[in-house]
Amino acid sequence: LKWTIIYFVRTARYLESAIAAALEKRMVLIGGPRQVGKTTLALGFLGRDADERHPGYLNWDHPSVPPGLRRAELPPGEPLLVLDEIHKYARWRNLLKGIYDTEKSRRRIIVTGSARLDYYRKGGDSLVGRYRYFRLHPFSLRELNPRPSSVDLKRLLECGGFPEPLFEQRADERRIWRRDRITRVVREDLRDLEQVREITLVEHLVDLLPSKVGSPLSVKSLREDLQVDHKTAERWLQILENL
Repeated sequence: LKWTIIYFVRTARYLESAIAAALEKRMVLIGGPRQVGKTTLALGFLGRDADERHPGYLNWDHPSVPPGLRRAELPPGEPLLVLDEIHKYARWRNLLKGIYDTEKSRRRIIVTGSARLDYYRKGGDSLVGRYRYFRLHPFSLRELNPRPSSVDLKRLLECGGFPEPLFEQRADERRIWRRDRITRVVREDLRDLEQVREITLVEHLVDLLPSKVGSPLSVKSLREDLQVDHKTAERWLQILENL
């Protein structure tokens, strides 16, 4: 309970001051791995107690949000907008460009998204010069505790740096979180971004990789385990790195 309270009270992360400075000049895009805390970080700029019900928070996954955003119908009187998962819209760059160009004198804008935001922004960029991009990483030892102890290190090594498992007290809940996250990354993000038919073999690759930590990675060994050609194994590794 102690760790959970610390996390939810402390919504700010190490990027807070840099994001606040960037917002004075342009909109901000926050990317990074799924479930690393991007939405929590962005909501903190809406107010200390802000949550997903705040009128300035617009999630593309909510059925009522896409129709309004496509018509540029924005909540009145909100000086800051947090647009979450807007990159799921095929023409999100042009939509965002239009909103920013007409609203930049009246509003600040934060855009958050999963690994797909990282991926999509590398394409033809009609937003150049209009944004600063930040990538949020999991908790480091120094961020977890400015004066870390061996207990902090042990906790980080056991739980990882993602907020939910890091501050979850029950080991069984952490295992469920990890399983669900890997499933969503492989079966949702990968499927959306890449044409990979052998999803079960990619899941097999994900299961194999932890045993390779601490030793030179042999694509040849992975290829033999997966029974695929060398080029395919390398491509799957690159896809997982991108995600």
